[in-house]
Amino acid sequence: MEANKEITFQLKGIELLDIRLSHPQKLLPVKTTYHFNINLEHRINSKNKLVNVICTVSIADNDNSSELGLIKASCIFEVTNITDFINNETKQVNFPEKVLITLNSITISTVRGIIFSQFKGTFLHNAYLPIIDPQSFTKNK
Repeated sequence: MEANKEITFQLKGIELLDIRLSHPQKLLPVKTTYHFNINLEHRINSKNKLVNVICTVSIADNDNSSELGLIKASCIFEVTNITDFINNETKQVNFPEKVLITLNSITISTVRGIIFSQFKGTFLHNAYLPIIDPQSFTKNK
């Protein structure tokens, strides 16, 4: 497989999978520093040429003692030439790292907007998901 093979993809859908708010036991200070735990999961449906990137973001306060909120959303991408990235021996899809970083970046940015719109008017209104380098994520199989 060529390392610089072109990939053709487009965003086919955005789904809100879960949303939770857990009101804190005490009033949060105005200048609260929020802690974000971000998890990305890739699900591939090669038959339908789809890649589903699921992003879960949990939010905690300074103490990091309890979860204040959670958003789980997915971006669904259609990869029209997905067969170009299937290993014939293992039948697994192997995208170049650059492609995965791009899909992760689009998904995280989309979830940032979802967090803002869903938590608007709540005690998490000022919990802005920071700019994140999508290359900083590590793979777990």
